[in-house]
Amino acid sequence: MKSTKDFAFEEDYVKPRGLSEASEQPILNLMERFFEAMGVASDFNQEEIIKAWEEVTGEFIKKLTKKIYVENKVLYVHVNSPALKSELMMLRTSICDKINNKLGEKTINGIYIK
Repeated sequence: MKSTKDFAFEEDYVKPRGLSEASEQPILNLMERFFEAMGVASDFNQEEIIKAWEEVTGEFIKKLTKKIYVENKVLYVHVNSPALKSELMMLRTSICDKINNKLGEKTINGIYIK
């Protein structure tokens, strides 16, 4: 092990810490902090966001939804009906606000309807 004499500056030397001194955090917390720092909605939140979408929009729209996922804080929704797509396009800002309110934080920045 190197001593403080082996380093150019004393502040470059990092004293090894024992387990009792280390800040122990569950891996899930660390990963969530990483994804948050990267500005990406993590897979941990994706299920909650999709569940909130289904609760806000209802069972009928859930049945007409082909595919739904979150990427870069945007909720992507693929629907079967062009008429439904048009309606959702007009309401997407309101739906986005309701989802964020339901989750208690600004989890998504927008909704993209395909």
